[in-house]
Amino acid sequence: MTERVHAAKESSEGPTAEDVRVQLEGRAEVLEAALRRAATLEAVLRGRGWKRRWRAHPTLVSEWLAEEATVEEALERTSRRARVEGWSDTLPVMEGLRELEARRERLKTLVRARLSRLVHVSGPPVLKVELARLDGLVGKRATMTLEPGEVLLFQADRLSPVSSGQTLPLLVSMALLYWGLYVLLLALLRGNGSRAGVALVAFIVAPLFVAWARAGRVWMTSRRLLWMPTFGETVSVPLATIAPGGVHLGPTHDLKVEGEPRLQVAHLADAKALATLLELHSQPPLLGRVRSGVRLADVVVFPASLREAAAAPRSGWAVLRPGGVSFIPEGAGRQVLSTVTGRESTLAADVGRVLEQLRWLSGTEFDDWLTRLVTATGGVSWSAWDSLKREEAPLWKPFRVSRGRQVLMGQMEWSAQSSAELILRSWPDAVTPGKAKSART
Repeated sequence: MTERVHAAKESSEGPTAEDVRVQLEGRAEVLEAALRRAATLEAVLRGRGWKRRWRAHPTLVSEWLAEEATVEEALERTSRRARVEGWSDTLPVMEGLRELEARRERLKTLVRARLSRLVHVSGPPVLKVELARLDGLVGKRATMTLEPGEVLLFQADRLSPVSSGQTLPLLVSMALLYWGLYVLLLALLRGNGSRAGVALVAFIVAPLFVAWARAGRVWMTSRRLLWMPTFGETVSVPLATIAPGGVHLGPTHDLKVEGEPRLQVAHLADAKALATLLELHSQPPLLGRVRSGVRLADVVVFPASLREAAAAPRSGWAVLRPGGVSFIPEGAGRQVLSTVTGRESTLAADVGRVLEQLRWLSGTEFDDWLTRLVTATGGVSWSAWDSLKREEAPLWKPFRVSRGRQVLMGQMEWSAQSSAELILRSWPDAVTPGKAKSART
């Protein structure tokens, strides 16, 4: 009789907290563990220094992702059973369920906010996807140590874009400005020279400190782009994450890179050169080709001019190869970069720099791309077997070769002359500078 009364009372009041835990078959424990992880993650993401706190919990996200399918199943089954059986909202399991759902919604907003400051994001947030993406970006601090097989391609400082020709006028202007400021301070401070001097020093030191605080160094390797600010942590952008068209060059030496993470550096020395290298090495054919660390040896690229009949000479770049010599006109940087990357480019790249980077390819690939570039830019290409006439002068003098009424002439750098001698020995009826000197004696 007592048992029937107890059962009737239980049926009218609903299951107890202990009954619910038993019926959920371990799902209550799953939800409680998930709630603890969510609380920890929310605390990590809030406030300043969140990246440091994130790295202090290296297994938090991996544990979250490993248990996510189990947690989602427990959430769905618990919610459905509570609706069907009419469980009381005051049960501890239901209170924990509501708190977990609320924390997960807040985490969606927090994770999206942190992620959107690093990369471009769109669409509705998916917590497990964006958590994994954020962990990949900030879970490990970037280092300046080159990894095995990594090659340094570029390095420069962040500075104000003042050319060497502007240095003296700028210094004179600043001296006159500070002298005028000192006179003004003397007048305002009623002739108190010491106070005026202190104020003037403050005016001078303040902008110098700001410039120093915003300074930094940029490296580009065969795998990543590195930004090392004076203050703050190093940012590393893998080249493979840079989308086509994701390199933008601003009017004041500003460089913006849409990668993972996003990076923007203002007033960067040689920003145009770095933008060119990023465009080339973040996509085929050069993506990942620098791993060997060895460039094609039998290539010499040097500035030259091409004179054709009565037309004015054209300046450009000559490429010396065992099979002959080619010429690509100056000012064709956009066409050259567009041809290599396979899409329209607005960057007026330095033609010689692009040609030098193609030396990371094999000989056959280099010749193929050189032929494409000559065709795209309206250059010329002469075979070593095309009855070329070459002056038998030492290579420290201007190199001169002609075919018919066309004359190609340029000056090689001293470091490239030995390579040029080896290349020219392979030309038919070749006379190297050393042989030419012997013949004259």
